[in-house]
This record gives sequence, C-alpha cells and structure tokens, in this order.
Amino acid sequence: MLMMCWFYCIPFAKGLFFASAPLIFLLSLFVLKRGIRQSRPGLRQLSFMFMFIAALKICTADIYLLRDYLMCTFERCHDTGFFKAAQVGGLVVLLIFSLFLFNLYRNFAQDRRQKEITPEQAHLSFWANLSMTLVMVLIFWLAAPWAGYLTVGHVPQLFMSVPWQNLAMINIAVLLVGFWKLEDCIWIYNPKEKTKKYQTSVWTAKDTLWVAVVLFCIALAFSYASNDVLSEVMPQRSGHLQIDLNSIDFSAIGPGFSPSPQR
Repeated sequence: MLMMCWFYCIPFAKGLFFASAPLIFLLSLFVLKRGIRQSRPGLRQLSFMFMFIAALKICTADIYLLRDYLMCTFERCHDTGFFKAAQVGGLVVLLIFSLFLFNLYRNFAQDRRQKEITPEQAHLSFWANLSMTLVMVLIFWLAAPWAGYLTVGHVPQLFMSVPWQNLAMINIAVLLVGFWKLEDCIWIYNPKEKTKKYQTSVWTAKDTLWVAVVLFCIALAFSYASNDVLSEVMPQRSGHLQIDLNSIDFSAIGPGFSPSPQR
C-alpha cells in the first residue's frame, strides 16, 4: 500500500500543488457570487482575499519552481537573465492585478437587491441530470480498458479515439455550470412556508449535483490505474508541453522536499 501511495499519491500531490492557485481562484468566484446573492460582505471580502492569494502564488512560487520549463519554452534554457526578467515581470503583473482587484472590490462593497430565481428558472434540473449522465459515461469509458482486456484481450479502438481526459474536462465544465446555476437559486428553507414544489421535494437537483461530484471523484481516482492501461496503447502527443513533476526541485520549500537521487 505504501508503494502504491508513493507511486500514485506523490505525483498527484505535486500536480495539486501547482493546480491549487487556479482552484483557489475558481473557488473565490463562487464565494463572491454567494456573497452577492446573500448580501454577505464577509464572503465578498474573503473572495477577493482568495483571488490575491492565488495571484501571489502564481507570480512568485510557481514561476520560481517552474523556471526551467518556462525558460526552455521560450528557448532561453540556462539564461539566468531571462529568468530574473520573468520574476520581475511576475511581480509587475501581481501589482497590476492587485490594483485591479482593489477597484473591483469597491464596485461590490455595497449590497444590492437581488432578484429571486427559482430552480426552474435557472434550469437547474437540466444541468444536474446532464452532469450525472456525463459522469456515468466517464465511468463506462474508464472501465472499458479493463473489460476489453478481460474479454477480447485488447482495448477497443473506439476508446482510443477519444481520450478519457477530454471527457473529464467536459464533466468538470458541466459540473461548474451546474453549481454556478445553483448559486443563482440558493434559498433558505422555512419549515412554516413550504408551499412551493422545490421546497417540498425530498430529492432535489442540488442533491443530484452533489452525488455527481462524489461519483466523479471516485472515477477520477480510478482513472490513475486505468490511465496506465490506456497509456501503453495511446499515441503520444509530443506537441504538448510535458512537465516531469519528479524533476522539479522543491528544496526551496524545505529540506525534506529535495528530489530523491536517481539510481
């Protein structure tokens, strides 16, 4: 179990480290929308704080840790002068973005009257059902390699034509739209005034969205093992920027993060 965790969890943790800034920025948008819909100044302030933290990490830590890939992408490998210019450029971008956030925050500082939107008006059921359907398709797509090897001895060509990563990105996009629509119709349940259909339903579209998220996370965890089967027969795409997370030096974070020596 420890070896499997080292083989799968460590690369995932490193990838999550670099993906944390975009994820924090995305979370801040949802926090901002809820703060606007519910007229809560604290949530709006928190959202802008998250945006600044995400920009700070990208413009400082990410640029430093990905310096080798950034320089080689612009054909400036081993050019320390170019890297210093990139660092200065990152700080300038951070300053400009901070000023933009400050001016944007002033526009959202005051509460505004919000129009009540029901789940039917937001078409929440459509997006919830679409999310669940796409998650089921993704699970079927990930299970296909195993079923193919156990039955016919190879992976059917159909599942090679469309990589599972594309389906996962579509799932993420649809889920984000669904939860964005959910923020439009966040309502407060009142036990004394359950007169509308969406207030008396035992199972709502919101429940379907959250179940789709749980199933998607399970499918995403299973995709690590399934990807090993698919990668043996999947054609390599050399045109994309390939980043070897194991070769990145994390020693700047602490002595325990140094890359292990190659044997």
